[in-house]
Amino acid sequence: MNTNSDMPRCRIGFGTGHLGSSIERAEAVNLVRCALDAGLTHIDTARLYGDGRAEAIVGEAIADRRSEIFLVSKGGILPAHNGWPRRILNKALSTGRRLAGDTLLPAPRWNEPRFGVFDVSDLRASLETSLEKLGTDYLDLFLLHEVEASHLSSGRVIQALQDWVKEGVIRSYGIASTPLQSRDLLASGVGFSFVQTAASVFDCNANEFVGGEHKTITHSWLGPALARFRRAFEMDQDLAIMAGSVLSIDVRQSSQLAAYLLRHALASNPEGTVLFSTRSPERIREMVRTVDGGALSPDEHDRLMSVVARVADVSD
Repeated sequence: MNTNSDMPRCRIGFGTGHLGSSIERAEAVNLVRCALDAGLTHIDTARLYGDGRAEAIVGEAIADRRSEIFLVSKGGILPAHNGWPRRILNKALSTGRRLAGDTLLPAPRWNEPRFGVFDVSDLRASLETSLEKLGTDYLDLFLLHEVEASHLSSGRVIQALQDWVKEGVIRSYGIASTPLQSRDLLASGVGFSFVQTAASVFDCNANEFVGGEHKTITHSWLGPALARFRRAFEMDQDLAIMAGSVLSIDVRQSSQLAAYLLRHALASNPEGTVLFSTRSPERIREMVRTVDGGALSPDEHDRLMSVVARVADVSD
């Protein structure tokens, strides 16, 4: 198992999956810099993100601040091929599909990401592309993106990762997979310093990934849960009133509910890192202030779970 696995100083990290696709480049660069200025030191990106553009955005944002950052990227999923000839053809095909109907002219397969790219030579090429786009000669953490146990059965990938740690191009490695994939990988006995996976207040699944010899990074705590709360409160106004009273917050204010959920995420992963993403500089600062307030107390946790149970009954 690789051992160079120091965690960043801040308990939360900034995810960049939304950069490069839904945000203009200048705004995206400014957003990453805002995260750094707010005190976030863990920046999470991937070859896939933003159709392959997110890493370059992160690289521009951190150009003069690399030493401050715990920089994470991923390999194993490659973005769709979207050079300018393909973009022109995609646009023409999109127009054709709209006129002819999707079933008559299906979307081209080259417009889809490539999953399961864990051949050692391909993985190395992906890593080198990440380093180039990020403007660095090493990653603090390299994660295998949606890797499955079968991808690692030969031992060649793990051996390559260990060699790259010795070479200095990565300082540690781990997995960034679904909860189901992560369970299988941990059961396989392959050693990782980091396990990154999705978690939810509705599934209460974080505990099974916390502890042991690895360190845990969780994500997806806020967006899906907030949407589910919002739907439930719209369906049942009495539930919204009850939830506000139990939690002592205004549940109509998503920022207050997000802060409560983040504090729960921190309590569920006490030694690890919780990732979040946002398009709002002010929301970044709010999340940092939330961390300063500490994790949920046991009483606050019990109150939250009572509300979660009611919301689940309404929204299932």
